[in-house]
Amino acid sequence: MKLKQSVNQAAFDASKQREQHCAQWLKSLHEPVRSALRLAVLAGGGNGLLIIAQAALLASILHRLIIDQRHWPELQLNLLLLLAVVLLRGIAVYYVRVCAFSAATKIKQKLRRQLLNHLSLLGPAYLKQHHSGQLATATLEHCEAMEKYFCRYAPQKSIAVIVPLLIMLAVFPVNWVVGVIFLVTGPLVPLFMALIGMGAAAANRKQFLELAWMGGYYLDRLQGLTTLKLFGQAYKELDAIGDIADSFREKTMAVLRIAFMSSAVLEFFSAVAVALVAVYVGLGLLGLIHFGPARDISLQNALFVLLLAPEFFLPLRQLAANYHDRAAALAAADHLLEILDHEVGFVDQSKYVKSDYCIELIEVSKHYRQRRVLEKINLRIQAGEKLVLVGETGAGKSTLLNLLLGFESPSSGQVLINGCTPTRETAAQQLCWLGQRTTVFYGSIIDNIRLFDPDIARQQVIEAARAAGVMSFAETLEQGLDTLIGEQGYGLSGGQVQRIAMARALLKDAPIVLLDEPTANLDRQTKRQLLDSIDRVFKQKTVIIASHDPEVVERMGRQVKLVNGAIR
Repeated sequence: MKLKQSVNQAAFDASKQREQHCAQWLKSLHEPVRSALRLAVLAGGGNGLLIIAQAALLASILHRLIIDQRHWPELQLNLLLLLAVVLLRGIAVYYVRVCAFSAATKIKQKLRRQLLNHLSLLGPAYLKQHHSGQLATATLEHCEAMEKYFCRYAPQKSIAVIVPLLIMLAVFPVNWVVGVIFLVTGPLVPLFMALIGMGAAAANRKQFLELAWMGGYYLDRLQGLTTLKLFGQAYKELDAIGDIADSFREKTMAVLRIAFMSSAVLEFFSAVAVALVAVYVGLGLLGLIHFGPARDISLQNALFVLLLAPEFFLPLRQLAANYHDRAAALAAADHLLEILDHEVGFVDQSKYVKSDYCIELIEVSKHYRQRRVLEKINLRIQAGEKLVLVGETGAGKSTLLNLLLGFESPSSGQVLINGCTPTRETAAQQLCWLGQRTTVFYGSIIDNIRLFDPDIARQQVIEAARAAGVMSFAETLEQGLDTLIGEQGYGLSGGQVQRIAMARALLKDAPIVLLDEPTANLDRQTKRQLLDSIDRVFKQKTVIIASHDPEVVERMGRQVKLVNGAIR
């Protein structure tokens, strides 16, 4: 039992340290939008001064009407001033919202750009280890939580200090008893806000985690719907999705329960404080109480402090309501930092090694934790050479291609392309890659071919399409290259999709071409047509194909065999 408690305590401490780390990161995001947030706070402080002026004018007008028996024409100046104050308050509140929203939008856009750039740097090797739905949720929902934090909580945190202080400074000279009531009851609101909100961050974190899991699970099942139907598991998975949705509902209700409970408690304390002020000034006006300024209190003074009582607690109540935006932002930051804190393999781009080879691997090893994938690979490839990597599934062929593409860094050793260590930028310029599952997006055939440069001339695309064999089937379509194709190449055969990829590679005109199992899942005739296209299209280029297809091996000039991550 003692061991279990110590483990729980260690987990609690780790969670607190993580929460502090997330809070520090949120503070660091303030810097680029600090001026906008200051303008929002300045507008909020101006609104506080106008609240005091409005209460003073209303109290004065009512006192002169009721006590002094003045007529409306005599109050025209005060009424015009009151109207001006109300209009100025509207403008101040408007600028609080506009400035805060502007800052929140900038932060949200910056975060999404930073997140997408970092995912791009981490590369496909990282993306394959995570649910696409979870990454999409982080990019969309978690960044939206940041918007609410900067739009609501960040400016309100300062406004909730400034406005109550201004009101107390205005109230104390008029009625020090009411000022003491404000001074004593005011701190109770943030105190109970913090006490009740302690579990809000943890509850929000669980909610976001459940949402990300639900998104990833649903996307996986949607993509595998054909398989599920063929094996009669569609309705069973539907029930599982329902269970996950119920779990998400429970997590959401836990967050709302905290929100409603905190709102009820804070509303209670603010209502009690306002009631104390009302009772004190009311009994003072009736002459039933003689403590403090109540003995000589006038209607004007009574109305002034009474009108300011709810306004004193309003910023504090709004801060309490927005405190859950902070908890949600901390939970979102936890998930975002899991991605942003993931280290990208550092590549020293300044190194240049004189090499007589187009591609050179020197004592290259690659490990994933305790699993060895490649071990001391030494390989040299001349420019224009045709090479096939053969080996059983899991031998390390795809990993070796990822190292050449710059998607991953070697655990040890050196990878050189024309004497330079490959980076994303250099790999994108010098290499072209065709996988066994080429991604074809929803759109026209021609848009898919010139994907990397939409401004390429149509005639160039046609020439590349003809060389790759795309025109042989595109010309039979009613709209030719402008024919729309469905997501993942719906409406085309596997061979036709591979030909589109070939045309895309030919149009790019990179000196080195990497192909990963290009003939997988193709029939014999389509495979031969594709290999003929490869021979014709990439005749002058350096070609590396990862394959265990005997016909591919036969056509290539050189064979390199991988066995358990080593060359044999």
